[in-house]
Amino acid sequence: MYNMFDMLNQAQNGAAMENLSRQFGLHPDQTKKAVEALMPAFQEGMRRQVESMEAMQSFYKQMGSGNYERYFEDPEATQTEEIKANGNDVLGQIFGSKDVSRAVADQAAAMTGLGADIMKQMLPVIASMMMGGLQRQAGGNPFQQMFEQMMGGGRGGAGANPFGDMLQGMMGSMFGAGAGSAGRGGQGGFNPAEIIDALFTAGRKTQDANTEAMGRIFDQFTGNRK
Repeated sequence: MYNMFDMLNQAQNGAAMENLSRQFGLHPDQTKKAVEALMPAFQEGMRRQVESMEAMQSFYKQMGSGNYERYFEDPEATQTEEIKANGNDVLGQIFGSKDVSRAVADQAAAMTGLGADIMKQMLPVIASMMMGGLQRQAGGNPFQQMFEQMMGGGRGGAGANPFGDMLQGMMGSMFGAGAGSAGRGGQGGFNPAEIIDALFTAGRKTQDANTEAMGRIFDQFTGNRK
């Protein structure tokens, strides 16, 4: 089943892994392992972002102002200084602190046998490309649209969840029309956390230990999930 890693693998006309390999001096197999090792951290971070309305609003507001789609499409854009700043903004929002980013890089390095310095360099690039892929799948700039909707201009009454709606549509386009039924919440809406899990975990193998380790990192620096 199509997942977030597959989406990144198809970036830049299917040449993303080769382009990243050249950029960071890695073999393509090493690059794929590095990206796969980072996915559980992004999953955990994004999952926590959608667990409260306050966190979601902050996420929408920051992400809504970024044009990340160019990083998903243009290999030259991923080699600029700008991507580091934009990617670090994404990491700051998703991970919450530089301490988490460093710990994530160390854990991914341990999983892959690559240097932690390489993982730290890759993190903002992967973050920007991933956000660009989400924007591309959702069409335009979904985060700005969702934020405006949540702040009073859009459809839906109390309890409406535009992030769930966006992810449902994204699931449909990525996985097929019937996939959006996964993650339906208890009040007739969609559970964003469950959809985040589906986006990241579909088709993944041998990641259980790494996923648990990434979860412990977030617990250590941000507190246990209630």
